[in-house]
Amino acid sequence: MRCVQEYPEVCSVDRNPEFYDYVDSYWSSEGDATVSGSPMATVSYEAETGKIPIKGMGYKGSFAGPGWDSIWTDMSEIVRPTRDGVYGREFISTVVDVGSKPTSLNFVETTHPRFSRTIEVPLPIIFDYLPPQLNGRSILASVAASAARTGTFFIADSTQANQLSETQRYPLIPLLSDADLNGNLVTREAPMIELETYLARFFEGNERERLGVSSDTPVAVRLPLTRNAAETAVDLVKRGVNVIHLTANYHGRGWDEANSKFVKDLIQEVHGKLVSESCRDQVTLIASGGITRAEHVPKAIICGADLVAIDTAILIALQARFQGECVSPKSGRIIEETFDSSWGEQRLVNLLASWHDQLIEILSAMGIRDVRRLRGDVGRAMFNDDLEKEAFRDIARRN
Repeated sequence: MRCVQEYPEVCSVDRNPEFYDYVDSYWSSEGDATVSGSPMATVSYEAETGKIPIKGMGYKGSFAGPGWDSIWTDMSEIVRPTRDGVYGREFISTVVDVGSKPTSLNFVETTHPRFSRTIEVPLPIIFDYLPPQLNGRSILASVAASAARTGTFFIADSTQANQLSETQRYPLIPLLSDADLNGNLVTREAPMIELETYLARFFEGNERERLGVSSDTPVAVRLPLTRNAAETAVDLVKRGVNVIHLTANYHGRGWDEANSKFVKDLIQEVHGKLVSESCRDQVTLIASGGITRAEHVPKAIICGADLVAIDTAILIALQARFQGECVSPKSGRIIEETFDSSWGEQRLVNLLASWHDQLIEILSAMGIRDVRRLRGDVGRAMFNDDLEKEAFRDIARRN
């Protein structure tokens, strides 16, 4: 690289444009403000090596960018003796609890009060549901094996679950449809179940017993992020929903055509509404959509999520080839390929290992020992929109 550094006007090195033919515009973007290079290149490196990507030549891009790049996390502890959690010098927990945690027990209605059950995830990352046009037997088997190996969970529908053996189903969170309401054996031993918003009413009364789901099993509801998502989330919590899965599209935008905010803003709206209604601690928030880098995980948690679910990052790690723009589960397509699932398992394990180390590194730089303390702590970050408003407020007034 000596010639490139000494004579950049004469010699330059660029990535082969064919490299980006495998993905869409969201993944091929070079404008990411935190790590030079595209999200695709970064995730590919992490899945291959399991290491933290390090760029030693310095960053020469813009100070801020759109989406997640408009947030800067607190790194104040770097100038002090660091905790060095990555090297094991001090324990930093990345465990999160998924489910309802009641603030009180009722001993009047029953002599045997029930404690709500929660499931423990060692890393605030699970694998989200991928529809058939973005999935395949090799991808599904790789996800199931890597989830079991790392202790996390993955979401799949009943058709996909039936393609797996009983041992592969252990970390499965079944996504229920109308057809599953007549009884589904997949739900019997499931650690948690998930359903679409319009099916939430079926888990009132005796519907749990009809499906064989115990009363203390966490129930997650997929909630599309729209302008009314915050009000819907409050209503779901009041109806007894334990977990709400906030879903944006794969490019990190809301589902309103006229006003599609970015996922970080929509998460903050839902979290803030639940806090104002005094019911935030009664529910777990999972966020998905537009999360393509390790740094997006703590940023999503700062905005109010408890954990995230990754979607197209799975496909990038497994070197899937996109067909056109992959914006939503309905419009997205990949070329289905068969590969050794043990290879896919290792690449996904590598990806989670790299993201785990980067999460530990950020928590260490913040001086935080438990990732659960980061939830909704906006004081641990700076938001470009707020800083611009503060900086140019007087100018706007004069105009």
